[in-house]
Amino acid sequence: MGVRKIWLTVGVVILALWVAGMVGACAPVQEAPPPAATWPSIVTSEDRVHYYVSGLRVPGTRQEIRTRKGEANLWIPLARISSLRFTGPVGEDFRPADIVMTSGETLRVEVETNQILEGMTEAGYWNMPLGKISSLQMGTE
Repeated sequence: MGVRKIWLTVGVVILALWVAGMVGACAPVQEAPPPAATWPSIVTSEDRVHYYVSGLRVPGTRQEIRTRKGEANLWIPLARISSLRFTGPVGEDFRPADIVMTSGETLRVEVETNQILEGMTEAGYWNMPLGKISSLQMGTE
């Protein structure tokens, strides 16, 4: 009687596992959401040439653009900038610009033009000093 009860228990367990496997196999599969859309940054030079740059960055470890407003020096992270438009000529290595932050606020500052931006275009590696850039629209790449 004991052996028969053991085999009955084993049979019930196997049947339960088989039913659970069939229910799991028949359940609808959740598809992964599509990847978020990405687009490159658009850099416009003083010559009005547009560059579509992926992975736009400042060479080095600090990804910040040096600016000043009056006597105060500001270092603005690239990740916080939505767009940058120069509004005047270069003077003393600084140039007036309007910077629109990702939060929506606009800063009127002077940007240091001795810095270089770099990234990748369809043609390969790209770089340009800030002094030769007219405007910058940050992308998501």
